Amino acid sequence: MKSGKPAEYLQPIDDGKTYPLLTFMKATGWGRHALREARHKGLRVVKVSGRCFVRGWDFSEFLGGLCDDET
Repeated sequence: MKSGKPAEYLQPIDDGKTYPLLTFMKATGWGRHALREARHKGLRVVKVSGRCFVRGWDFSEFLGGLCDDET
């Protein structure tokens, strides 16, 4: 069984910041599959000049929406 990323590698996501996709993935401990699933469930990824970014606010909204969907 895969244990995921150790907690010391994970970083908090700040609502006021924008993260390059790879930085976001490292901060959350997500791989490509988890990111693909999150995008499918509504995580917004902004594409600019061939580069992808995730805004902290969009991530918070995404997580909040998951909580709303479960109730």
